[in-house]
Amino acid sequence: MHAPSFQPFGYYALPGWAEALARLCHRLPANWLGRRLGFILRRPVIALKSEVVDLSVMGTSFRLYPENNLSDKRLLCTPNILDGDERVFLADSMAQGSWLIDVGANIGGYSLLLCKQRPDIRVLVIEPDPDMAARLQYNIELNGLSDRVRLAQVAITDSPATVELYRDPVNRGKNSLLQGGGMQQGDSIEVVGLPLHALFIEYQIASPEAIKLDIEGFELPVLRGFFESVDQAYWPRLIQIEQHRRQVELNDAVQLAMEEGYQIRLHTRMNVILERSPEH
Repeated sequence: MHAPSFQPFGYYALPGWAEALARLCHRLPANWLGRRLGFILRRPVIALKSEVVDLSVMGTSFRLYPENNLSDKRLLCTPNILDGDERVFLADSMAQGSWLIDVGANIGGYSLLLCKQRPDIRVLVIEPDPDMAARLQYNIELNGLSDRVRLAQVAITDSPATVELYRDPVNRGKNSLLQGGGMQQGDSIEVVGLPLHALFIEYQIASPEAIKLDIEGFELPVLRGFFESVDQAYWPRLIQIEQHRRQVELNDAVQLAMEEGYQIRLHTRMNVILERSPEH
């Protein structure tokens, strides 16, 4: 596993033709046709098998490691399918100067691109894997966002504990506190686990506007623990939860949020965004 190199940004630039092709892919829409074209056009870029790539994506700079992380590969050529519709929704919906809590932030593609769209918001990014957290911190500093984006290198759990993080060697975005679940066989490490409300206290966040949960099947216990521990006055207005559109039934975490007064406002291929009903 590679931590961010000390080489200056731009050292790992793509060849000119490959960068031009990647930027062409960046302009494709996130609809079915755009995804199909993107997957075809990106093939020569992916075929380079570049271990490290420095690239500006939609005005945000990233040092990418596409060989072992799907989010990096998507940022390389198809950033619009990395929750593009969700980011547009939040950019249009979040209150001025409000907080987003990004649980399972990976290397920061979601939050840093959203910060570019909304230069007033603040973000707490949470990533337990020390290698991925190092990449994320590098990207935060690379974009001069240390004053707006704070990093907590912990796992989010329902109670304080030291927990086992299982790491997928093929796609580090599938790291999980739950063993199995479609992961490739990899190593595991012990990490600090804290409940979400403990970080609100530590980072002095009274009430976030939005929480994004992408923690590979551990969303339900985290959300249940949050609802049970935090006064309703401090619940977020918006919650994003992974929910594949092809699944017939809503998963347990989405159902729990709806039982607590949230309603689905956006359902994309991979996620739902729920909004708390005004009467709650």
